[in-house]
Amino acid sequence: MRCIKTLCLFLVICFDLTYLQAQQPIEINLKGAVGNAVKTNINVIKAENNIESQSVNIKGKYGALIPTLSFSGGWQRSNNVLTGQALNNALYGNQTPPLYYQSLVPGSLNSTSYDYSLGLRSDVTLFNGFTNYQSIDEAKQTQAYNYILLQKTKQDIVLQVMNDYITVLKNQQIVKIDSATLANSQLQLDLVKQFVEAGRRTMVDIYNQDALVAQNELQLEQAVNELNKSISDLIFDSNLPQDKTYTVNMSDFSSDLTLDYVNAYSTQNSNVDFLVNTALKNRYDYQSTEQVIKINETNFDIARNSVIFPTLSGFSSYNWTGSSFSNIANTKVFTLGLTLSFPIFEGFSIDNQRQLAEIQIKSSNEDLAQLQKQITNDIQKAVLDLKSLVKQIEITDRTIKSAEQNKLLAEESYKVGLQTLLDVQTATTTYDNALIQKSNLIYNFQFAQKQLEYFQGLLKY
Repeated sequence: MRCIKTLCLFLVICFDLTYLQAQQPIEINLKGAVGNAVKTNINVIKAENNIESQSVNIKGKYGALIPTLSFSGGWQRSNNVLTGQALNNALYGNQTPPLYYQSLVPGSLNSTSYDYSLGLRSDVTLFNGFTNYQSIDEAKQTQAYNYILLQKTKQDIVLQVMNDYITVLKNQQIVKIDSATLANSQLQLDLVKQFVEAGRRTMVDIYNQDALVAQNELQLEQAVNELNKSISDLIFDSNLPQDKTYTVNMSDFSSDLTLDYVNAYSTQNSNVDFLVNTALKNRYDYQSTEQVIKINETNFDIARNSVIFPTLSGFSSYNWTGSSFSNIANTKVFTLGLTLSFPIFEGFSIDNQRQLAEIQIKSSNEDLAQLQKQITNDIQKAVLDLKSLVKQIEITDRTIKSAEQNKLLAEESYKVGLQTLLDVQTATTTYDNALIQKSNLIYNFQFAQKQLEYFQGLLKY
């Protein structure tokens, strides 16, 4: 009995330890979130599948250059039945049958024959305007296009995860500031209560300060909720298990940047022409559009050559036939030949392919020109955002210094009766809002850095 109780206690302890371990939050960092997202995202998997399927297609294109070889075998049974006049015709044709035959009742003839055959045949395209080789080039170009799309897909995922990650950090900082604000409000409430007990303040101040504490609690609750939702977005986009509890490492991005640093970075990245040229060399969407043009040009050459050049094919066959399988080798036929074909008119289908390929080339060139304009516009706006953020950070730094002094002055003046509690609350709110604004600007600037790298095609993962 004691052993059973000991075993039950042991199992309960193991279960509790396992449960507690499962409930412990898992810390994730930017590298882990990005790595898991890039590895398991469904769009990445689809892009990799496209690459694999195109590899099979390339193999098939190469196979078209090699002569085909096919084997065939056949068996046939024929039963011929001739009766009456048909029999006469078969035996004597147009001649008159002998008298003794004419006196007989017309009979019948029933014969059965068997045919066995075996054969080998080989076909090869000797010349078709080099379209078979161009088809290989087109398949390889499509494969290169798929690789570019894969890299573009990964880069898009990285930017989205970084955006989610920075949003979490911003919300964590807001929770931190709101927690400090709530703690300060509670201390202020205790101080007001002491003043009321000493007869230096009225109960109205307690009610007002308690209302502010409640408002700060509400703000903190809302901030925590926003933080939890942003973590959920990060987990979803990172494709991490959603039944776990997570915390986010804050060391991947700085919570504070000096004005000199942000100003220097903005100055170094203010040359729009240089940034655009970098983007045109590295952007995957630009490279993919260029690759589409190459594919369309190859398709145009294939369609044009199909109209200009004839197709020359070669074939050979070796066949065995016989009335039984044992004598099938008695009759052997070897055939070797060439076939030349040239499409004179096929309902405009081939010429239509050429015209469509030519139109697609023009359309792709228009897409490339439009994309270049879009890249220039994106980089121009990104540079303007950096400059604006630098100015906003500078202004916020000045605001924080002023708000901090006003808060300290209001608190001290309230203690000596020179200012009201409302003045203290207003100064505190102004200071806290400035801190939150500065925190958001710092993280916005760091995301703007990553976004500028993304616009240049330099974002790494």
